[in-house]
Amino acid sequence: MRNRQALQALLARARARVDPVELGLAPRADPRGRRVQGLTHEHMTRLLGWPEHKYGYVERGRLAHIGPDVLAPIARILHLSEHEWEAVVLYATGLLPAHPLDPRPGTAVPWPWERVLRTTDEIAYINDVAWDVVAYNTAFARLFRNHVVPGNTMRWMLFAPEARTVLMDWEHSWLPLLVPQLRNAVSAHPHNRTLARLQADARLDPAVAAAYDSPSQEFMGPRADESRPLLHAELGPGWATMCAAGPFGVPGGRLMFILFDPGERRPAPRPPLYAPAPGPVDPAHGSGAATA
Repeated sequence: MRNRQALQALLARARARVDPVELGLAPRADPRGRRVQGLTHEHMTRLLGWPEHKYGYVERGRLAHIGPDVLAPIARILHLSEHEWEAVVLYATGLLPAHPLDPRPGTAVPWPWERVLRTTDEIAYINDVAWDVVAYNTAFARLFRNHVVPGNTMRWMLFAPEARTVLMDWEHSWLPLLVPQLRNAVSAHPHNRTLARLQADARLDPAVAAAYDSPSQEFMGPRADESRPLLHAELGPGWATMCAAGPFGVPGGRLMFILFDPGERRPAPRPPLYAPAPGPVDPAHGSGAATA
């Protein structure tokens, strides 16, 4: 047990906001006959179908093993948010959950992220857990011929004939990056239909299938310290550095910045950043990066 007090406090708060009447249970009352808000331990025991006192042991952190398998039915009864689900598993195990509570999250992106895209001249877009494009800026559209943006970036990168030209050295520079990401996403979100179709199509494409079924392909995400060759529709050949961020509250979603440097020579590596920051970094001070 990593944080017994935090686990107990979170579950107690969650119980207090659930009306037992909505679940077909009688509300509890205090000694003066007034209705008391929320579910009791007895309510939880009945809803879970557990032996007497087991729920109390879990909430107080006194069960021998409290893992995601024990916590998931509790979280669903209490309608925990994904943030609360992450917290309750972290408090119980010391680790974040491997999978979201709801297999459907990661498809709705809060609108303020659209504003983020408007603040940069770099190539930028947001996609959801299945790589469907949610929002993008003009610089991203300019990357494609006739400014036709694909609806799903993973599908385009893996299967579109045009992509194998745009993503230069596709087989060696890009495919080893893409396939492990898709495999990991399918494992983390087994009920997502878009991901399931991507996986099925990956196994039908000879070039992609060979990489997809290769045991040597380990999971890796886009790394900002590597650049890959890319043919920009307007700026010609150059190098793309993928900078990925995950919007909180959108499990599996991605905010992507593509830093494009035109030219035949790969950009020279630069030293990493360390705290403390020496000062502000913004366009007024100049970063030396090329924009699309």
